Amino acid sequence: MSDRLGTQLLDRAVALLDVVADGGSDGLSLKEIAERSGLNTATAHRILTSLVGHRLLSRPAGGRRYRLGTKLMVFGAKAAVGPGLRSQCQPALQRLRRRTGEMVAVMARHNHDSVCIDRRDGDTVVQTLTGAIGGSVPLGVASGSMAMLAFMPEDEREFILKANGQRYGAYSGLTVERVRETIAEVREKGYALDPGEFLVGIAGIAVPIVAMETGPVASLGLTFLTAKLTPELVAAYAALLREEVELIEPLLNPLDTRLRSPDRIMADGSR
Repeated sequence: MSDRLGTQLLDRAVALLDVVADGGSDGLSLKEIAERSGLNTATAHRILTSLVGHRLLSRPAGGRRYRLGTKLMVFGAKAAVGPGLRSQCQPALQRLRRRTGEMVAVMARHNHDSVCIDRRDGDTVVQTLTGAIGGSVPLGVASGSMAMLAFMPEDEREFILKANGQRYGAYSGLTVERVRETIAEVREKGYALDPGEFLVGIAGIAVPIVAMETGPVASLGLTFLTAKLTPELVAAYAALLREEVELIEPLLNPLDTRLRSPDRIMADGSR
């Protein structure tokens, strides 16, 4: 195989992964994938079969719909380990879990989606939209992704809203107009709050993690039972999340003077 053909095949495989990733939890059929990618069905089928063989995609036995495979979750977790975002957030996850007893998670942006890259379960196991590490939702859905979307530049936000518009309806009938309203609320408060709009009985609160010259790259959030939801709890949890984000951001932004501030909160929670 020539270098040109090899590069073309790789480009097509990546394009098909992107198409399936945008297909949501229901997956996509071969016909849908071929139409969205612009490839003929024979070529698409050949590449999809190879991706399934490598566990980059999955297709249940006898099924006709393709979904992202488990190996991508493994790759994602490995990519986040080390000096990157996931490792920088781990102390915060541990402290928040200990101080609140709630489920705490880090969501990171990937194209038009918000992906869970790490989490700690709370004293009470609660359901989440992403399900587990590696799970994702469209940007604009629930508190973790909204905390990022709300603080992106306006033109970038509008591009994402247009890209995700048709996907929102699958989440409790969410609309672009409702997402825009929520963006304004989040920007005013500085945090995103889901009072139980997407999962009955489950609330969430999140704040953005901002990298210098990049904007929001992730969010740190807590998920808890709506039975606990009070203005006092929301204020307390928002303060705790901001406190932890103020520790994380200087690690992502080496020139941030907060990293050298003598009164910054230390890694063990003391001052």
